[in-house]
Amino acid sequence: MGKNTKITFKVSGMSCNGCAASIGRAVSRLDGVKNAEANFKEGSAVIEFDESLIKKQKLVDTIETLGYKVESEK
Repeated sequence: MGKNTKITFKVSGMSCNGCAASIGRAVSRLDGVKNAEANFKEGSAVIEFDESLIKKQKLVDTIETLGYKVESEK
């Protein structure tokens, strides 16, 4: 088992709580992700993941594939 890391991304393009829920569901399905929650009002996504199983770039790619833009890490 690797080390769990918690990261917060600034995400733009969310227009409602449904957008945040879809990001959370999609990222949560990835192997190595322990927890994923997006917040529409804050424009952010907080993801806890195992660095030995998944890379940060895969998290970004998954969010951006849904049509949102990861602006930066918070």
